[in-house]
Amino acid sequence: MADISYREHSLTLSIIVLNWNLGRMTQECLASIRAHTSNVEYEIIVVDNGSRPDEKSTVRDACHLHDARLIELNQNLFFGEANNIGAEAARGDAILFLNNDVVVTPGYIGPLLHALETAHRAGAVGAELRYPNGQLQEVGGYVRPDGWTIRHGLARSPASVLSEPGLHIVDYCSAACLLLRRDTFLAAGGFDPLFDPGYFEDVDLMLRLRAMGLFTYCCAGTTVIHKESATSTAIWSNPRRAAIIHRNHRKFVDRWGKFIQERVFGTATPPHFDRVDWVAEHSRSDGTRNLLLQGSGLIGRNRTWLSIIRVASALRDSAHVTFVADEACSRSRIYTIAMAWGQTLGEFSIARTSDVKYQPDDTMAFIRVNDHGDAEIVSGEGPLLEIVANFLSTRSAYRPLSDN
Repeated sequence: MADISYREHSLTLSIIVLNWNLGRMTQECLASIRAHTSNVEYEIIVVDNGSRPDEKSTVRDACHLHDARLIELNQNLFFGEANNIGAEAARGDAILFLNNDVVVTPGYIGPLLHALETAHRAGAVGAELRYPNGQLQEVGGYVRPDGWTIRHGLARSPASVLSEPGLHIVDYCSAACLLLRRDTFLAAGGFDPLFDPGYFEDVDLMLRLRAMGLFTYCCAGTTVIHKESATSTAIWSNPRRAAIIHRNHRKFVDRWGKFIQERVFGTATPPHFDRVDWVAEHSRSDGTRNLLLQGSGLIGRNRTWLSIIRVASALRDSAHVTFVADEACSRSRIYTIAMAWGQTLGEFSIARTSDVKYQPDDTMAFIRVNDHGDAEIVSGEGPLLEIVANFLSTRSAYRPLSDN
C-alpha cells in the first residue's frame, strides 16, 4: 500500500523487536525496518532474551549495522515481560511491537500511524499478516464465548469482509505487529505476567483496552510478512506448547469468561481494571533512606514476592525501595502484581543482584518463605532491618495467596 496519503504524523515511534537465539532472522527484520519505514521519526529497540554468546554477538553486530538500541537480558523472560522492558525504555510516543520473524513491506507504517491518530477511540492497531508465500495468515481476530480465538484468514477460513482494505474493529490483533500509544500501554499495565511464559497475553491486553473504552483496529491491506512461531517452536516441544496454551486459556476464561459469554446475546460490561499510575524511576529524595528488598529467582506471583511487596507498600512513605532480583524486570510487572494483591507502591527502583552497590546507611533484607509458609529475613543489615522483621512477623499469621 502506498504511503502517499500519510506524510505527516504528530507521533514519534519506537519499534521494539525481541530476539532469542535467532540473530540472522533479527538482522533480516531490522534491515526491512530500515528499508521501509519512512515519514516518521523513529528508533529501533532490540531486547535480547538471554541468547547464547554467539547469537548475542550476531545481534550486537546487527544493532550496530542498523543503528538500533540493544537491551541485553541474562535469561529468557519470554514475550510479554521482554516487551514490557522494551516499552518502558522507549522514547517514542507510540510503540510498535514487531516479532523478529516479521519482514515489513513498503508503506506499512503510514496507515497504522494514521489509524492510531484518527480512528475513533483507537487503543491498538494491527497489520494484515501474510505467510512468506503470500497466503493470507490473519486479518485480526475475535474471541469465542468459550475463550478460544478465531483468526480470520487462517487456513483459508472465510475472511472476505475483514479482508476488504481499510479499518475493521476486532477483538484483537496479533502482537507480531501491533501499534499502541506508549502511555496507553503503560496505563493498561503492559502484558500481564499472569500469562507467563506465553500465549493469550496479547488477547488479554486488547480486552483490557476495551475495558478502558478503547478499540482495537485491524488495518486490512497494510501487510507484513510473518513466518510465525519461529521462537516458540524453538523453545518448546509441541506437547509443552499445547500445555502452556491450555493452562493460559483457563486463566483467560477465569478473567473474561462472563463477559465474552454474555456479550453474544446482549449488552455486557467488561470487568473493571484500574489504570496503572505508571511512573518512571526517580532517584531517592534527599533524606530518604534506601531499603533494598531481595528475593530469590524472578519477581513473580509467589509468597516470597507477596511478602516483599507488602513490606514495600507498608514503608513507601519512609524509604525508597529497591527490588533486587536475579534478573531485571519491568516496572509494569511490579505494578501489576502489586495491584493484584491490593498493595500500593511509592517510588521504587529495580536492580539485578549482580549490579547492586550498597551505601553505608542503606538497609538490605534478603527475604524468603520458610517451610511453614512464613516470610523471614535470611540475611540483612541496616537501620530499617528491625522494622522489616517486625512487619513480617505480624503478617505470618495469615497467608491468603496461592503460589500460582
